[in-house]
Amino acid sequence: MSPVDTRNELLSFLNQPLESVVGLSKAQLNKITGNLGPKVFDLIVDNIPDKYETRLLALNIADLVPGEMSTFKGTVIRSKKGFGKVPAVISVEFDGHIINLTFFGKVGDIYITVFSPGDEVLVSGEVNPRQVFPGFVNPELFKHDAQWKELLSGIVPVYRKIPGVSHLFMLRTVRAVLLKLAGFDGDWMPSRVIEEEKMPPLVTSLMNVHFPKADVPFLTVQQKESPWHKRVAFDKLFFLQFGAYNEKIASRKNKNRVIRPLSVLAADAEKNMPFKLTVAQKRVLEEIRRDMVSEYPMNRLLQGDVGSGKTAVMILAGLDMAAAGFKTVIMAPTEILAKQHCDSIRKIAPEGVKCQIMTGGVTGKKRKKEMLAQAELADFIVGTHALYENLDFMPDIGLIIIDEQHRFGVAQRMRLMNKSFLPDVLIVSATPIPRSLAMTIYGVTDISVINEMPPGRVPVKTRFVKHGDRGKVFDYVTGIIIKNGAKGYWVCPLVEESEKMDLRHVQGVYEEFRTVLGEKAVLLHGRMKGDEKNGIISRLKTGDINIIISTIVIEVGVDVTDAEFMVIENADRFGLAQLHQLRGRVGRGDRKSFCALIASPDLSGKADSRLDFISRNDNGFKIAEFDMLARGPGSLAGFDQSGYKNDPYFLLAAQYGEFVERAGEHVRKIYENDNDSGTVRDVEKVFSLFFKGSFNRFKTG
Repeated sequence: MSPVDTRNELLSFLNQPLESVVGLSKAQLNKITGNLGPKVFDLIVDNIPDKYETRLLALNIADLVPGEMSTFKGTVIRSKKGFGKVPAVISVEFDGHIINLTFFGKVGDIYITVFSPGDEVLVSGEVNPRQVFPGFVNPELFKHDAQWKELLSGIVPVYRKIPGVSHLFMLRTVRAVLLKLAGFDGDWMPSRVIEEEKMPPLVTSLMNVHFPKADVPFLTVQQKESPWHKRVAFDKLFFLQFGAYNEKIASRKNKNRVIRPLSVLAADAEKNMPFKLTVAQKRVLEEIRRDMVSEYPMNRLLQGDVGSGKTAVMILAGLDMAAAGFKTVIMAPTEILAKQHCDSIRKIAPEGVKCQIMTGGVTGKKRKKEMLAQAELADFIVGTHALYENLDFMPDIGLIIIDEQHRFGVAQRMRLMNKSFLPDVLIVSATPIPRSLAMTIYGVTDISVINEMPPGRVPVKTRFVKHGDRGKVFDYVTGIIIKNGAKGYWVCPLVEESEKMDLRHVQGVYEEFRTVLGEKAVLLHGRMKGDEKNGIISRLKTGDINIIISTIVIEVGVDVTDAEFMVIENADRFGLAQLHQLRGRVGRGDRKSFCALIASPDLSGKADSRLDFISRNDNGFKIAEFDMLARGPGSLAGFDQSGYKNDPYFLLAAQYGEFVERAGEHVRKIYENDNDSGTVRDVEKVFSLFFKGSFNRFKTG
């Protein structure tokens, strides 16, 4: 049989409905397919074991915990048929004890006809939580035959729980499917990729991912580092990258926009800047300009640590657009950051360049109409979510910049991008994430990184402070304010007291400072209106006040160059990326500055190590990597509350990061070198049959 025929046979099998392949209880199969999906593929490719065990069966009576699922091997002692509302009962001996299995309905009588006294059986179900002595209601029974002895003798897979489906039934179902899969030897991956990556066969990999060979070290299997696990992971990431590349090719339309880089506007602005661009800023700006000149729309991710100079790059790119007669739209997550961007544009841009701010704080039809009229005359339109809600379609929008993008949903970003005809899009983030995850989340997106800080910046000294020393920090901060007029921030996690957590709330801390400093201390939190927040920031800049007691609302966008202290209470309650962002609010000029991380009274050992790490490191990429290893990929700022957090493809990219770029490179080669050979068509078929749905769900986060 030709490779094409064996491949098609395998695809046909994987695409079959599970019920047509497995002749088991339809009620339970329906629960499996309702949870995982209807195809064989959904069970054996997308349903990889969560973990593995070397012992599945309970060894003694103490292992049977009320309310938990348990499985044990016992011997049938006696049975009693049910009648009417009286249940059937099968008594089984286990660990020297008699355990009663109670059955309501006809199933008990069926089991009684199948199993006789003396038979060895496997019992699986929930231990009755209402009984003092272990018992079961409507558990599953299986004869402990040679097949089960083989299944339970080595490394046993453990799958995520599906309500109403026992562990044994899932094992039996997967085993039944794999026995049929063993008759196939085709593969869905292009042969060149298999050869270059030295991959084990797909069928062999699937068999061993579910039921690993006994001679493989358990730790290798448990950590999913076997060649078979890697093969299945690579395939999934390959088809995900194929979907992303496919979309990029499909979206390649001529934007009909002529931009000349290094415009006079941008050159004049750069000359008038109080600082020189770093080598990294120049490199990134060149990459952005190359995309803007291209006939196809730009889709680029710009990453840079806190204070690395991303804003300057954004403004210079926008000035090139303005010189060509096109507008730049910048969407920021907060009004504070939006106003900060507008202030920066007015400082840097040459005279005559107009910036219009558009936030949700504007009310009334007349005022909104006036704001839109001003936006039509502006070169830069800067705002919050109000942009995609209120901004009209403008064909002269050439560049859309989405800052701190992880705070916006995909639908929000798309609505903004639809405000013009094929705009160039620059996604900006000060939240470093590994390149592999960036490629997974943003697809085949070009990535630029500013990996250099501007010269002259004095590093922020960070101190990890035990809760018992909080008073010393308070005295020191009030002392330097009274003596030297120092400026800075004191951040607390809650606005109101919580009964569940003993967190010092921001209102209480504010009152504490007011007692010592009077009107030099001001409270700022997320419930305030935009104008009120901006007014407080302005007062700190002018020196009218010296300390802002705040919630995490100041995490991004606050730029007071002479602020010299940042104190964060209950710092262990924050993610490391958040702490790094907050620390970035100080040390923005040439003054010496410090950041104090005050721990909670009940600091755990793990939190202790995290705070110790950030106090010794100021590189955002290293901090993000440490946080991801310590708390998992969902801990990365912006993804902790998103659908990505538990998405299997996101977790795969986190574990097998090196596969993402290699898979993407293979996809690119297939399009460039094998487009005429039918390889793209073959891969497209597999993608459409099995991976398109997952790709579309993943795209929307």
